[in-house]
Amino acid sequence: MTKIFGVSPHEVEAVTEDSAPSGRKDFLVWNPSYIDSNVPCLGRHSSLSEATRLMRFLMKQGIRVILFCKDRRRIEKDAFSGRLLGIIATNALELGVDIGSMDAVIMLGFPMSIASFRQQAGRAGRRSRDSLAVLVADQIPIDQHFVEHPEELFEKSGDELIIDIDNRPILQAHLQCAAHEMPLSLEDEKYFGTLFQEVCETHLMKDTDGWYHTHPNFLPFPSKYICIRGIQEEMYVVINVTKGAQSILEEVEISRAMFEVYEGGVVKEVSHDLKLAKVIQADVNWITSPRDFTNVDAVQTYRIKQIRNSPERIYYGRVEVIVKVFGFFKIRNKVILDQVDMETSSWERDTTGLWMDIPKSLLGLFRRKGINPAEAIHAAEHAFLKQFSMAQDLRTECKAPEKEYKQAESKRNRPARLIFYDAIGKGGGVAAKAFDDANSLLQNARKAIETCDCKEGCANCVQSSSCKESNLVCSKLGALLVVSCLLGLKIDSDAIPMDNASTQETIVEAQTIRAIDGIEVETTS
Repeated sequence: MTKIFGVSPHEVEAVTEDSAPSGRKDFLVWNPSYIDSNVPCLGRHSSLSEATRLMRFLMKQGIRVILFCKDRRRIEKDAFSGRLLGIIATNALELGVDIGSMDAVIMLGFPMSIASFRQQAGRAGRRSRDSLAVLVADQIPIDQHFVEHPEELFEKSGDELIIDIDNRPILQAHLQCAAHEMPLSLEDEKYFGTLFQEVCETHLMKDTDGWYHTHPNFLPFPSKYICIRGIQEEMYVVINVTKGAQSILEEVEISRAMFEVYEGGVVKEVSHDLKLAKVIQADVNWITSPRDFTNVDAVQTYRIKQIRNSPERIYYGRVEVIVKVFGFFKIRNKVILDQVDMETSSWERDTTGLWMDIPKSLLGLFRRKGINPAEAIHAAEHAFLKQFSMAQDLRTECKAPEKEYKQAESKRNRPARLIFYDAIGKGGGVAAKAFDDANSLLQNARKAIETCDCKEGCANCVQSSSCKESNLVCSKLGALLVVSCLLGLKIDSDAIPMDNASTQETIVEAQTIRAIDGIEVETTS
């Protein structure tokens, strides 16, 4: 409130008690049982089969239930009229929609954040009725952490509210809407910040009396043409072409399309240029999982900053992102039925990002101590992101276990580098903010790792709920060494225990990235 409206903190009164009517809500964290309790290495039963079995049980008791999952489903209007007893939905129904009186909520896997967990749980029991909320855990580390520590689902504070009033795309979106309500003048800078005049002069229309109005491109209603957060993602259109049909099934965000809409299975053709995917209806008893890789490479340096009290540097500049789906698995009940190879074009985009190179001396220490560099770098990237309040709009290069742990020599050796980039389609400025705050983020990451009581790494220190590789390539010890080295802290090699990491070499020394002319190293006080 103080940031948005420019008022003093003592002028704002926080309302923290929820007075909405609600009944008793029982919470249940459900961990699927082992396939064979005598052989735990075989893993647990599928969380999907457990969740659907639980849903069928509740529906047989006449309990209205909604199952939140990560699969896309078409939600019919009957869900809102109350004629459906059970609904399967993505987080599209998480908030902002009154779906009627539900009795139970089932969450298939931890829904990415504490805030989403509480929003989804709140879909049931909204009208003073008793209700049930069940979290069916996946086998990934973040879910198993909450199985062991369910109290954190209720005791941890919600995610920090993100307010970035210095972000040009976001400010421009708000000003287009504000100017539609009332013309703006330069005196309004006190409400909108130091970028106000520049954005008005470059993106709004000025009349002869000096007032600024909404640009004609956003009329008659600017809210229809822009996202109020200024980070609208590009969308892929999915078209059903079964038996010559040409009907639109849905639109898919680009961040999902890269890993969900690929040729093979029911998808017959994908055009990245047209942002179009053609699919056919098929009756199959298997699902597909992509075999893919993402390369994130720094290509030009715009800024360089000194890490406080350290010889190492932080870099900011242009980053190239390449996504390649080279095949997929056919899977039934978590069993791989077939491995399919494909020849598809890669998806390439430029964005901005920041990076920090790991010195050659630390790589040598890793090899002497048997610490996997990929595990260390990946965990350190997560630790850094966990300290950044705008991390949902920043991405990193997650390490895949099938690449890092395979026996054959890797053809995709990656530089020893922590790298982060602005999410494609999310607008700019977030990576620059992380670059400016990198010193404190590194310090906080180190503190979080050092003070965490876990042994192998958990959601409080080096594991991320948004990791697309399920945090399986991870070393808490390695992350601490990476962050400590970047901060210029002395490392006692004799005190570091030996590890038994794979000897497969997938990480190579990072090379300096070409910089634009005339840049100087920024010092940190």
